[in-house]
Amino acid sequence: MSGLRERQKEQRREVIATAALELFKSNGFAATTLDQIAVQAGVSAPTVVNYFGGKQEILLALLKQPDEQAMREARANLDDDSDPLEALCEFEGLMTHYQLQAMPASLWRELAPFLFTGELARALDPWNAAVIEETKALLMHFQRVGKIRESIDINVAATLFNQYANVAFIRLATEATPDREAHARHMRSVLSLMCHGMLVN
Repeated sequence: MSGLRERQKEQRREVIATAALELFKSNGFAATTLDQIAVQAGVSAPTVVNYFGGKQEILLALLKQPDEQAMREARANLDDDSDPLEALCEFEGLMTHYQLQAMPASLWRELAPFLFTGELARALDPWNAAVIEETKALLMHFQRVGKIRESIDINVAATLFNQYANVAFIRLATEATPDREAHARHMRSVLSLMCHGMLVN
């Protein structure tokens, strides 16, 4: 019975998150209220609060899903023959692909000024921490197989990757017509420079 209850809870969370995303797309994040989300989802406002806490937590859940999918795919493609630069480019490319699918450019443009400072940025700290941890795991894999120097500070490298990828993504996502190919070329050149300082000669 507890398994059924858990599935029902997860389904309700998905219904609420989907309703919120629809409203974020049509009304904008700031203009959307918890009451509107509740009506759209067919639940009460206290139920929305019970499941998520607030709009920022719903947004975080919506942002985490694409990154978690990117993490799973990048991890599945990693083996001892993988190349560090190719692995980093693939991971960043998957995150970019799924995040652009998850939310429209209009919503990214609204959110962009608040993603790096203030309350919304603090709410997104767990999202960034998860990406950093995944990047650290990827880089540690390459250290173990002897492709990245032991002296490299993996935490610094993973944090740098996450911070630069965030800035580059927001620049891409807020373009009138996002140029994915130019973005990918730019990220490859930046990550190539980063890898140059880490790779075993």
